[in-house]
Amino acid sequence: MKVDRKTIKSGGILSSAKRYTVGGIPFFLTEFQGPGMVSFSRDGVGELRELELKNGETLEVGEGSLVCATAEVRYEAIYVSGTAGRMGIWMDQFTGPGHIVIHANGNLVTMNLQAGEKVVCEKRAILHKTPTMKLTPFIQKVGEGLRGTAMSQEMYEIEGPGRVALQTGR
Repeated sequence: MKVDRKTIKSGGILSSAKRYTVGGIPFFLTEFQGPGMVSFSRDGVGELRELELKNGETLEVGEGSLVCATAEVRYEAIYVSGTAGRMGIWMDQFTGPGHIVIHANGNLVTMNLQAGEKVVCEKRAILHKTPTMKLTPFIQKVGEGLRGTAMSQEMYEIEGPGRVALQTGR
């Protein structure tokens, strides 16, 4: 079996530089070519899902959730703004044709939302979503006054139409 380490070529060099400098994330991939076998795992308990992307179909996946993908899948890093003073989130955008395997920490809950339907979740709960969905960040306070503000957390309202998958652990 041949093993190579290479940089991500999809999305252009500025996209990769933006991801590296703002997100602080290295953007190297390891490529395996057969014949032979290879095993993959993540650092936490959860579920693995293989998803097939049809030609031109795009899926946005939470940062760090990709386990592997077939070589023909195109990659782009996208940034979803947070609320004022908060970081927001990076997502990996994959476009088919091809297959990706993603890891959900904990259990995986998938929902198909109709236009106007909404679900609210903590930002790290977003495993994947279709690009047609709108993400709106807001601050969820826990109590009143200074303590309520200090203990607040950034949440996201996800609005359909589209398919969203949430993970129960992180």
